[in-house]
Amino acid sequence: MNQPSTSIHTNSRRRPGGRTGDVTRRIHEAIIQLLIEGGVEACTFSAVAERAEVERSTLYRRFPDRWEAMIDAFMARAEADVLPDLGDSFANDLASVLRKLADILETPLGPALIAVATELRAKSGNDYSRMYFDRRMEQLEPMFAAAIARGELPATIDREALFTFAAGPIYFRMFIAGRAVDDDFINSVVTSVCWLHCSPSAAAKMALPARIA
Repeated sequence: MNQPSTSIHTNSRRRPGGRTGDVTRRIHEAIIQLLIEGGVEACTFSAVAERAEVERSTLYRRFPDRWEAMIDAFMARAEADVLPDLGDSFANDLASVLRKLADILETPLGPALIAVATELRAKSGNDYSRMYFDRRMEQLEPMFAAAIARGELPATIDREALFTFAAGPIYFRMFIAGRAVDDDFINSVVTSVCWLHCSPSAAAKMALPARIA
């Protein structure tokens, strides 16, 4: 069972500032733009270096290959756009995460993310898919730690299983069913997640609609 520390912490991959931070932002933006414009095949180190106006050697010093560079760019975007606005309940925090996730997936970046994930899944003998999800869970740890501190989730909660149960319907509805993800749908997902995973005495659960028999 996936049970990382419950203490709130900052991302261990804190983004640098200054000139280094500017170079990093240009690299990330170049990767995202290339993926949107031409897919995975367009996102070579040569193309990224040209678009970001850096030397290829700069990329090789930072990343072993383009896959890790793409993951780093996606994590930076998630850190900026998808992290929860921590409030007073786990239900509200999770709804915030899912709404932001849906908003990102509805942009041209959404199909690019799915394309990268598909390529990573198809590649044998690599840990990049695991790396991506592990870093995503690390970003979400403050949300889980806050819920545990409020008594809404048990300290032993399987964070990975919970978030998979919550985010999975968003991806399925958008990319398989081809339907929009509105607030009603997100609220229904959050309600199901909280009924399944929240502690019986959690204040978040008390505010939810009565369970349908």
